[in-house]
Amino acid sequence: MSTSLDEIQELIQKLSGELGDMSEAASRHIDDLHVAVNNIASHVLAMEAVIAVMATKVDVSEAEVQNWIREKTAAFAEDSSEGSAAESIATSLLAK
Repeated sequence: MSTSLDEIQELIQKLSGELGDMSEAASRHIDDLHVAVNNIASHVLAMEAVIAVMATKVDVSEAEVQNWIREKTAAFAEDSSEGSAAESIATSLLAK
């Protein structure tokens, strides 16, 4: 019977080690995801800055921009009577 208890203890220790390894791997993946999200956010912010400056130099119709967004997102819109976040962002970028 002591052999069985030893085997159970060994399996529990092995499981504990594997759970620790899984936890470390998950933590690394979360860190990698955080870096990726920060990179995407930085790219989006840079593009917004360029577009905002360009919009001050070129006549851009806010209505055309809003219509373009509505057409591209119509299939995904929950309530087409309300403005989307994209429309609000576009309005902000076009503010002179």
